[in-house]
Amino acid sequence: MFTSASKVRLHQTDAAGVLFFGDYFRIAHDAYEEFLESIEYNIRFVIEEANTLLLIVHAESDYRRPLRVGEQIETNIVVDKIGGSSFILRYEIRDTSQTRIADLTTVHVAADRCSGKKQSIPKELVEKLRPHLKEKA
Repeated sequence: MFTSASKVRLHQTDAAGVLFFGDYFRIAHDAYEEFLESIEYNIRFVIEEANTLLLIVHAESDYRRPLRVGEQIETNIVVDKIGGSSFILRYEIRDTSQTRIADLTTVHVAADRCSGKKQSIPKELVEKLRPHLKEKA
């Protein structure tokens, strides 16, 4: 499991100081970028030069309680599944008392930069994701 710490910022909230629902995905995506850095997978290279892009093709979320400006939070990421051309990440956003605030899921598909057609996940990435696979009960 990978963990990213952050804080709810004023610009992420509405006039009542409550986190806008779409910003839960922004928090998850920031954690995703940190996760890729932590496994030494260069997202800038992927965006600018790699033959294989990692496209998010599905995203979903469940919200358990609102977050407010100034709250310290952590986002935990686990790799739920690795397939031939896709992988699934699960995110848990928790407050400082470890109460679950939100659960998010993103499905990423490897696609050829030129054609846009799905292809196999690069072996290097599979090897870097594998240690973060959730434990099967």
